[in-house]
Amino acid sequence: MILMCFYNLIKRVRKMIYGRVVWNLKVVLSIHVLRLVIGLLLVRVLYPLLFTVTPFMIEITDRIVVVGLVCLTVGKSGGDFRKLGLSLDHIRVNILQGLAVGLILLAVSLFSEKIYTTMLFITPTDHPLVAQVENATTWQQVIPPLFLAGVLAPLAEEMLYRLFTFLPMQERWGFWGGAIGSSVVFAMMHFNLYWFAEMMVVGMGLAFVYNSTGSLISAMIAHGVINTGKILMLFFGISLV
Repeated sequence: MILMCFYNLIKRVRKMIYGRVVWNLKVVLSIHVLRLVIGLLLVRVLYPLLFTVTPFMIEITDRIVVVGLVCLTVGKSGGDFRKLGLSLDHIRVNILQGLAVGLILLAVSLFSEKIYTTMLFITPTDHPLVAQVENATTWQQVIPPLFLAGVLAPLAEEMLYRLFTFLPMQERWGFWGGAIGSSVVFAMMHFNLYWFAEMMVVGMGLAFVYNSTGSLISAMIAHGVINTGKILMLFFGISLV
């Protein structure tokens, strides 16, 4: 009985967001390419003429570019962000859902990293934010990477990879096609082979929570839990593997 009620709820939620996508995969591809082009022009050409470029500035710029491009494209296409999952109507439930899924995906993520290092003997590559956290000795030093990874990254990446990329893929290929396709893009755009399989699993988990709840807020919270958990573990010297 409980499973049937849950299944009917998922069907109703899917109807809310399914069929509301008014942009196609060509637009998705163009926005991903445009994101890279704009980012490179800003941080490689314009910024060096004005000031010293730092990893923090690069990350901030990328998040702003992503959110701006998605908002402009969806808005121009006539998309309704509330109907696409950016609604605060059930915020408490969405937060609880996100926390629960985030903790599960954090455990999956940590387990996958342990497999990489202990069974496959794959060594992680350095990331500027990871290095910054590992070298931090005070809370003031860890706040910038924590803000980037725990707040801005979930906001921008869920808008880009789940709302903007997953939905049109789902409409064309169904849930699994959309989840796998958007997760491949999600993993590839992090440009890190070590994290590829992990990103695939996490991306599919985030697509599932978005699809099943109809709330992008839940996916953002889950994403934030994963990133925040890892940042805090690094800061307190708890090995991720």
